[in-house]
Amino acid sequence: MAKLASAIGLSALVALLLVVTSTPASAHWVPVPCDFITGGGFVFRDIDYARANFGSHGGCKNGGFWGHVNYVDHGGWFFTVIPYHVDSTEITGYLFDPAFPNARDICGWARTNAGETLRFRVRMEDNGEGSKASAPDRFGIRLSNGYLLTARPLGGGGPGGGNIQLHKPNPSTSGPQPSPTEYEMCGDLAPPE
Repeated sequence: MAKLASAIGLSALVALLLVVTSTPASAHWVPVPCDFITGGGFVFRDIDYARANFGSHGGCKNGGFWGHVNYVDHGGWFFTVIPYHVDSTEITGYLFDPAFPNARDICGWARTNAGETLRFRVRMEDNGEGSKASAPDRFGIRLSNGYLLTARPLGGGGPGGGNIQLHKPNPSTSGPQPSPTEYEMCGDLAPPE
């Protein structure tokens, strides 16, 4: 009996190692148990230090995804629209990035005031509050038309301000089953890192 249990344990360990080593390091997935994230604030672009404001939230709810993303780039250089406004119409994904355990990505579809309908991927990272923060919170956004604002600090001497809060799971924060793939949630958009 002990040899059988040992053989089963060894087989399970080998199977787990095969799954872990065959999973790409860049893989992102829906957190289990699922949670949700909220935040708002402002950042400055790399190109010309123009201010951009954001308010966004997302997560899992009752077996699906929910949320909203609102982003306004006051520099307006993109498509010569001033300001350049991105407003989500559908949330198609909510992902956990193992390289950034306090971060979540929200993916979906949005409209812009330049007449576009496009995919987006937002990175929000909660690093704690006040003196207990391990680092400033961060925000970034990537659009399928090539627009990119890499994830950047919101405070602590960084270029921007605001707050992001990662909330604990509750009974209503169940995700879709089976969980969609990263491609199904975000298309070919990489995280805005």
